[in-house]
Amino acid sequence: MEKGRVAALDAGRALAIVGVVGVHLSFQFPNLPGTVALIARMGQYGVQLFFVISAITIFMTLEVDHARCADARHVTLRFYIKRFFRIAPLYYAAIAVYGLISYGATRSGIERAWILGAHGPMDVLLNLVFLHALSPTAINNVVPGGWSIGVEMLFYMIAPLLFFVAVDRTRLMLATVVLLAISLGVMSMSECHRTLECNVANNTFGYFWPPVQGPCFIVGMWAWYAFRSHLLGASTVTRRVCLFYFALAIIFALVTGALGVWFDKAHALAPIAAACSAVAFLLFVCSQQARKHHGMPRAASRVRFTGLRRCAAALGRESYGIYLWHFICVYLTFHFFDRVFGQKNGETSIALFGATLVGVLAVSYALSRASDRLIQGRATRLSRRLLASVDRRFHLTREARASALR
Repeated sequence: MEKGRVAALDAGRALAIVGVVGVHLSFQFPNLPGTVALIARMGQYGVQLFFVISAITIFMTLEVDHARCADARHVTLRFYIKRFFRIAPLYYAAIAVYGLISYGATRSGIERAWILGAHGPMDVLLNLVFLHALSPTAINNVVPGGWSIGVEMLFYMIAPLLFFVAVDRTRLMLATVVLLAISLGVMSMSECHRTLECNVANNTFGYFWPPVQGPCFIVGMWAWYAFRSHLLGASTVTRRVCLFYFALAIIFALVTGALGVWFDKAHALAPIAAACSAVAFLLFVCSQQARKHHGMPRAASRVRFTGLRRCAAALGRESYGIYLWHFICVYLTFHFFDRVFGQKNGETSIALFGATLVGVLAVSYALSRASDRLIQGRATRLSRRLLASVDRRFHLTREARASALR
């Protein structure tokens, strides 16, 4: 395992990105059998799995830095530097790339020039400063799928504060109540028209924005504080407990599907159910891995799943880049499949959908690797130099204070 990475979280990221790519491709195959179409539509809740994993990862890294850093300011500054250089460089590249694609499509008169919704310079600026999740025109029109990045970055703004405030279960509960109250209050004043009856439609600003999606991060916070040892694989559980986690994941997934896909209602509640399913799934995967490490699995079983684990780990590591670039492949396949394969029968549609999903994941992975080498690698090296400079400054300050007290 790569230093600083948890294999189970990469497996979760892999499942999330496969689901997200799958749902975006599924609309090109209107004749998919009903059951397959519903399962594909569930892929949209891979974003909530990303949110939960993000919250767990954030608090895990904050704890590591807190144990080795000088003070809270040191921890906070390191956190913001690492998060900015992890997210911003590729996102800025995506703003430029999708801007050029949209401009070229509009100038050439392509029928599907709605690659991006209508937006202006202010919307681009809001994306550059990561405040686009607060604007209906900026949230998802500058970069496709950019709404989730905006929601994450807003959570990053308050994550260090939450970490230092929620030092025990009582304070964590208080922070949870305050955050949920703020979310409910904002929803009531806006989307719910000062009532408790909300009719949030799927894939609208009311669904995308932070008051609906923010509670997913709270679920992730609780998952880390309540199941830290399980998530890190430091504790073993019985087979019965593993099955219990798996059953919970299925139950919450069914609730999510009922709320947001099958009955197409209660979209404001579906993300929370999806987040709970994500936590149960991660606990199941972590428990399975812990049992294998402590129980010496059979060689045949190990060989059988080695390829799948490696594939999941690769997709998990590149999930951010795949998320940003897979829309390019989706747009290209729109034209290829629109008239040629769009009306094929159910069985043929399933085969084409599966093949297209694998192809898009492969191409998006290659684009992610290329952008990682050209952009993210340089950004990572720059962030390491900045972090080293910050560490030296704080350590010198701490040493100077210690000398003054002698």
